[in-house]
Order: sequence, then C-alpha cells, then structure tokens
Amino acid sequence: MKNKLIAFSVIAAVISSIALTGCGSKTTIVKDSAEPKVENVIKVTKASDKSKIPEAAKKRKDTLIIGNGVPGGNFVSFYAQTLTDAYISDAVTDGLVDWDDNGKPIPGIAKKWDISSDGLTYTFHLRDDVKFSDGKPLTAEDVKFSLQLVFDPSFSGAVDHTAIPIKGGEVFNKGTAKDLEGIKVKDPYTISVTLEKPNSSILYLIGTTIISKDYFGKDYTPGNTKGVEAKLQNPVGCGAYEVTKYVPGQEVDLTANKYYWKGTPKIKNLIFKATTEENKMQNLASGETDIDTFDGTPENISQLKSMGFVDLTTFPSSSIFYIGVNCKDPKFSDKKVRQALEYGLNREQMAKTVFKGNAYIINEPQSKANPSYTKDVNNYNYNVDKANKLLDEAGWKKGSDGIREKNGKKFVIHLMSSSTNAAHKLEIPIIKDNYKKLGIDVEPQLMDLNTLLSKTDKKDFEAYLMGTSLGADALSSNLAANFKTGAPSNNMSYSNSKVDELIGQDYEENNETKRTAIEQKIFKTINEDLPFIFTYQPQTVWACNSRVSGIKFLPYKSYPHSLFKAEVK
Repeated sequence: MKNKLIAFSVIAAVISSIALTGCGSKTTIVKDSAEPKVENVIKVTKASDKSKIPEAAKKRKDTLIIGNGVPGGNFVSFYAQTLTDAYISDAVTDGLVDWDDNGKPIPGIAKKWDISSDGLTYTFHLRDDVKFSDGKPLTAEDVKFSLQLVFDPSFSGAVDHTAIPIKGGEVFNKGTAKDLEGIKVKDPYTISVTLEKPNSSILYLIGTTIISKDYFGKDYTPGNTKGVEAKLQNPVGCGAYEVTKYVPGQEVDLTANKYYWKGTPKIKNLIFKATTEENKMQNLASGETDIDTFDGTPENISQLKSMGFVDLTTFPSSSIFYIGVNCKDPKFSDKKVRQALEYGLNREQMAKTVFKGNAYIINEPQSKANPSYTKDVNNYNYNVDKANKLLDEAGWKKGSDGIREKNGKKFVIHLMSSSTNAAHKLEIPIIKDNYKKLGIDVEPQLMDLNTLLSKTDKKDFEAYLMGTSLGADALSSNLAANFKTGAPSNNMSYSNSKVDELIGQDYEENNETKRTAIEQKIFKTINEDLPFIFTYQPQTVWACNSRVSGIKFLPYKSYPHSLFKAEVK
C-alpha cells in the first residue's frame, strides 16, 4: 500500500505485508460504527492479570522493546518508505507543529503562528529553548534548511514537492534560483512561509520534521543531496530520542535525548526490533518484546487476552483496501463496468476469510474514524443480478463460453498482486469466483512488491490489489494524492473535472465545517465513479505489555510522539 508522500511525516504506510489487525473475538462483519469520531472508535482492553508479566520483561528497567517490520535505514521522514522508518523518524524528530489526539495541528516548536489576511503568508514564532540531540540550538535556519531540502533538484526522498505550493518552489527545484523565494528568516526564532495560492492543508504539508542544518548541511550543496542521504541512518534531530545503533534487517537502538525540549524521556533506551507473523506472538508472550501488532483474527485476539498481562487498543486501521483499475483501459473506462465490479464482489466473504469478519466494509476513500466520513453513499451491497445488468448496459455480452466480450475482445482481467502478501492469496480465489459469475475471467499476476509498485507507478497494469494510507487531513493525505487529475499517486489515471474543482475549493477553504462538506461531496463522487473497487478497512490492534504506561495508540497521531511520557514498572 503505497502513496508518494505529500506530507513531511508518514502516518501509516505499510507496504511490505499486511500487518493490519482486528478487535474482539466474535466472527462478525462490522457494518457500521457509532458516529465516526475518534473517541467512539477506540476500544481499550486492560490486562486481566499483571502478575503474569514475564520475568524477561521485568528485568528491563530502562529499556522498551517494540516489535516492528524490518527497518529500511532511512530515519528521516522525508526519505522514509516503510512504517518502521517513519516511526523511528517520529521518535527522533519534531516539527513546527504538534498534533492533538484527533491529528489536528497544535503548537509545537512553533509556539504560535500568524496567517496574513490573504491566507498566503504563515509566520512561525519558534520556541527559543529547543536543542538538537547534539546540544546545539534549533533556529529558523534549521527550519529553512528542512523545508528547502525537499525542493532540491537532486532530492530522492518520498515527498512530492509539487503538492507544497511555496512561492518560488518550482524555480528553485529547476536549479535556476539559489534560494526558495517564499521562505524568509526574519530573526533566529521567526520564519515566514509564503504560498503561491491558499492551501488549507499547509500545516500538514510543512509542519513536521526539523533536522539540523549544521549536521546535515555540512556535506550538502544545492543540487547534490548525497551528503544528506549518507547520514540518514544516524540523524541529528530535535525529538525525544537519538539513534545509537542500526543492525540492518534486525533492529534499531535509540537512547533518550537529554536535551529534549519537552523533558528528558523517562525510559532511557528504545529498541525497534524486526518481528514476523511467525515469531511476534511468542516474542510478546516471552517478554522479548513489549509492544507489537497482530492480524485481527479471533484466534489471535483470544491468544493475546489469554496472556493476561497485555493491554489491547483497537480502532479502524489507518489504511483502506481496494482493487485499483486502469481507467484508460477500454475494459474499465465505463463507470458502469466499475460499478458492476463493485456490486459483483462479495466483500463480506472477503472480510470473513481474511480477517474472520473483523473489518469494516468501505465504500468511500475515508476512514470510519474520521469526522468527515459520510454514510450517505451507495453501499454497493452484493448483487449479482444488478452487476450483470450493468455489464449488459455497458455493451459487454456473454459469449458461447460464458465469458463476456465487446468489439471482439474477451473480458479478461489481469490482476496484479504481491506474491508475499498473505491476504492477497486469500482474496484472489474469491475475486476469481465472484467475477466468473459475471462472465469475467480473472488471471492473477503474482510478483514481488517492488515490481508491483514500479508497475503501478508507471501505470503499466490493468488491475491490482493494494491499499492506501489515510491521514487526519483527508485532502493532503488521500484525495489530492490519489484522485486529482495527474496527481503522483493517481495510478488509476482517473480524471473528473468536478473532483479537481472540489479539491481546489477544499484547499482554499479554512472553515472546518465547510471543508468537511466539500470533502463529503468528493467522497460521493468517488463512490459513484469508483476508480477504486473498494473492499474493506480492517481493525488495528496494538498489544502492549501492561508494565508500560503513558503511550497513546491513536488513529491519527503517531504513537512515538508520546514515547517521552512512557514509563516501565
């Protein structure tokens, strides 16, 4: 599940395997939730017997071990391509803004900011007591360096600079300007950012991750970021921790930043340890790890609860899953065909098979945990008759062999998926069987993840199985990235001028209620057009040894930002 990142932090981008998890032990489809507010979708189940905490964990008085996917070695969020790297970046760097429990921006290193009357200039007033992990003070020059880096012509990270409308950004990116015109250092603790046009998502786009100019800039020259990239495994940041050791493929060790501006973390050492589906349960049970995530099967939940000493936090995943289709392919260019594919897919069967029912059926590109989520869309309940009728209307008629054809071409879907993704292996037989009932043949194309991502980026596909991550700001994290005409992550080649117009309106609107109304119009249009054939949104479960307190696991705030408050008993 991959998007080219357009924000300076990765909220969730699980791209190596399905690590999305569920809550509860009943095998039931979650068809609806309470009002989609964060406080209504989080469930916490406390440990039933803390006396069962393993001795191995009890002995670690100053160390917390967190189970994660394999680290990639890029520990600055601008370059992070994996969730583990993003978490480490969040532990070692802070930004201009912080985030409340709903993922909304609040003062961070910028203690306040002013917005000009035309909405184009943001002036940030920085705290004067912030230091990097090497003890050197953070100033406006560090902020300027961090912002300009992603506009550098040689920048090879995961941020899409074209989504950040800072004045002069394109000229600077082309190498014809020495400075980024829209960024002005007023004094050591004041910096202004001027935009080409109003952008209501700008704090999400530029608000995070400040790195040290003194450290990263020593071997940097405009047009050559190799010196910066050489230091990504040993970053100097202003966050709660600093990296002290990296063992590729195994673990990343961190130690508390004694200069941290919010106060020295209570836990001295962190270890991000690579775990797998095969060993993570045993690692948690034996005390070898303190925190990890699990697939949301009733069996897993039951086993976690039986440990007695584990606290569980569950909420809708920060990702939704789908079948992406190439809207320029003649098979999929008619939205009636795409609607037929949605009606003809038994998504409840998929959710039962993959997550034993612990998943939401999704019909729009938004999480049920987000206030902008709307129920007022077509639910596309499984209906083979309706699907067949739509295909007939689109001119796809069944031949003597039962396979539909049009203009002499059979309706065959070449469906790409990751060969190592366990969920895909369960989904594909269901998709094949469901679509066979519609007169459509499905030919799976299994490949390694990197090849799959490369093909989708190049739009070299008919259809593919994937997921997309969702952030607190629907516009910048999802809508503009995936559905705006020509957007970097719009792999489906989807184009709708109404959606483009609404995205533009959303960027210019600062009133939250009005923004929600605009976004819901976009959701409804996407629900009708279906460039994604939506499947489901799983539940995420975080399992944490009850000897640990102070960490918040939330849908829209990365938990490493609360690690400085954590304590172990």
